[in-house]
Amino acid sequence: RTSAPPSRNVATPRLAPAPPAAAPILAAAQDSAPAGPAATSIDEELQAWKEARGSKFQMPWRQLALMASLCFGIASFVLPDSVNGDLDWLLWGLMAASAYVGFRKRREKRGS
Repeated sequence: RTSAPPSRNVATPRLAPAPPAAAPILAAAQDSAPAGPAATSIDEELQAWKEARGSKFQMPWRQLALMASLCFGIASFVLPDSVNGDLDWLLWGLMAASAYVGFRKRREKRGS
């Protein structure tokens, strides 16, 4: 007696129908150069916005002076002796100048 292998019901995936081909979208032709009065009004509006916004950015001079002072001071210790002999006084002078600028800015800020 030969038994047949059990039949397996395997579900085959059904494919969804392909979407219809999209028609190309055609844009209306437009001039690349805007009209004269509109261009000036945009420029004027941008200028007015910039003036209203104001410049609130201030350069962080104290922090820059501190970093410059530290970098010049560290450079005077790190550079090899052959280079340091020639640049030693220059590095110390730059370090002192940047430290002076940092302290002067601090004094101006405290006085205001």
